[in-house]
Amino acid sequence: MPKLLFIDANIWLDFYRGKSEAALDLLRHIETVGDRLIVTYQLEMEYKKNRQVAILDGMKVLTPAPPLTRLGVFSDAKELAAEQRAAKQAHGRVTKLKKRLLRILEKPTTHDEVYKVIQRLFHRDSPVVLTPDNPVRRKIRSRAWRRFLMGYPPRKASDTSFGDAINWEWMIECCNSRAAELVIVSRDSDYGIDHNNVAYINDFLRHEFSDRVSQKRVVVLCRRLSEALKHFEVAVTEAEEKEESALITSSNTAKSSSGEGRLNSFLQSHVAGNPATLGMDPSGLVTLRSLLDILGDSVFDKSLSELRISTASEADKKT
Repeated sequence: MPKLLFIDANIWLDFYRGKSEAALDLLRHIETVGDRLIVTYQLEMEYKKNRQVAILDGMKVLTPAPPLTRLGVFSDAKELAAEQRAAKQAHGRVTKLKKRLLRILEKPTTHDEVYKVIQRLFHRDSPVVLTPDNPVRRKIRSRAWRRFLMGYPPRKASDTSFGDAINWEWMIECCNSRAAELVIVSRDSDYGIDHNNVAYINDFLRHEFSDRVSQKRVVVLCRRLSEALKHFEVAVTEAEEKEESALITSSNTAKSSSGEGRLNSFLQSHVAGNPATLGMDPSGLVTLRSLLDILGDSVFDKSLSELRISTASEADKKT
């Protein structure tokens, strides 16, 4: 049974957080199954819209280790001098890498290897690539808009655009036209859930795929690209799997850091002045749901706890 592959935007952006050549090897593996890769102009927009932010996130980890404290008693020690030389060299290498990242920001078509591979994949001539000038886009967009209004997945509670719906409707279209099964790589919660390190496709999406495509074909959700590639008989090394684990950790750290800051800012501006209004403002509820989707309960509880302490402190000062 033929299979088609869809890779969500968040997975493509992870390649900018890679710390070894293994990350680029994973990207090259995708090219080997490029003829089965589903792409939409919506997906390309999401990637390009967030690419620069992902590069800056990667730049943040390029920090040399702090120099060793220089103790007077060891001021003439050879080991200390050697460490200082090594630290200086490391600082120079980090500076060079940051300059390379700046060139990647300025001229991606020349200096960005990730961008060049993705451009080749997204702009190839293929029946599973939905371009802005493809006449069928109107039909896909109409279906996507209808499912968005109905609240069908893939969709987050806070979504104000129907981009995910466009991607899903094109997946259905491609699987019907190619009589294929579907493998989705995404870490977004609107595609499904995880339990014991296993991803489960959303029930509604699974039943919809069965009804609209075929009861004999399956749709599979993977959180890892290395796992998805195995469905296409692509050999993935242990080093590549470890690199992907590091990519996921780096991505989650960047997402948590960014989201936690936004949550604290929201709570301070909407709730700190009047804590009793928490959850009462409809726009606030939408924002909170969005942040919970991104962060999870643990970060939300931490931020809310800090706000309560801050609010209690302000009240004590007033009394």
